[in-house]
Amino acid sequence: MGAVTYPDLTVANLLNTYFIPVQVNIEEVSELADRYLAKWTPNLNVLDGKENVIYKIEGWLPPSETAAMLILARGHYFLHYKKFQDAVTDFEKVLSTYPRSSFAPEAQYYKGVGRYLDSHEVDELKEEWIALQRFYPASTWAVRSNV
Repeated sequence: MGAVTYPDLTVANLLNTYFIPVQVNIEEVSELADRYLAKWTPNLNVLDGKENVIYKIEGWLPPSETAAMLILARGHYFLHYKKFQDAVTDFEKVLSTYPRSSFAPEAQYYKGVGRYLDSHEVDELKEEWIALQRFYPASTWAVRSNV
């Protein structure tokens, strides 16, 4: 990822604007590898200020997928800390900027979750999950929303 993905301007801007990027050689710092269950690289962990894992992904991703994942991870951070409108904004950004990304179905799913948690209106959840089943019917997220 260091040769192609991290130098990408969009990815670099996201990392430097919203995250504190730290690169660790898991063979040299085995205690961190063990702590974050890093068995394969690349292994990207998005942590909060208390070092809790908010989002994790293993394996190489091209720049557009990494950018979508970083925005999604930021949405998960906001969702975790009950900043539901901020979370929904990030999930919407994944959907509008990267609608064909492998992370888009997850963003659609959690956009519904965020809207529901903000309003407690089940119709807001249903609306997003119906869109999920319509636009991403083959995703596991569509299966999860089929209740």
